[in-house]
Amino acid sequence: MSNDTTASAPATDDRTDDQQDQPRVAVLGTGVMGETVLTGVLAAGWSPRRVVATARRAERAAELEETHGVRTSGDNGAAVAEADVVVLAVKPKDIGALLDEISPHVEPGTLVLTVAVGLSCAFYEARLPQGTPSSA
Repeated sequence: MSNDTTASAPATDDRTDDQQDQPRVAVLGTGVMGETVLTGVLAAGWSPRRVVATARRAERAAELEETHGVRTSGDNGAAVAEADVVVLAVKPKDIGALLDEISPHVEPGTLVLTVAVGLSCAFYEARLPQGTPSSA
């Protein structure tokens, strides 16, 4: 993984990519909760080619690529820019900084979900572009 603005090459998959109509998912934060979400998305039938996960460390990115076959990136903004659904899977204390980082990259209609507890919807709404659908 590099820390530039591009995700790694798409993972190969034995299936045809007839799942192109699936929303593109970005999982930001790949600790225990983030990897659990990632595993669930893939178990639900998402093609690994439709999923990107962000990781701070190259070793972690390589582990995710090998274990799950997904693309990884060290650039949260780039991951968000290509996603239809964004899952925020970082600790509540880190959510504000993450939202400040990704907000300019959230396209209209992108659904933003979080697994962080203790923060109100108003907290997210104040930091995301107006009209962004979110679920806390």
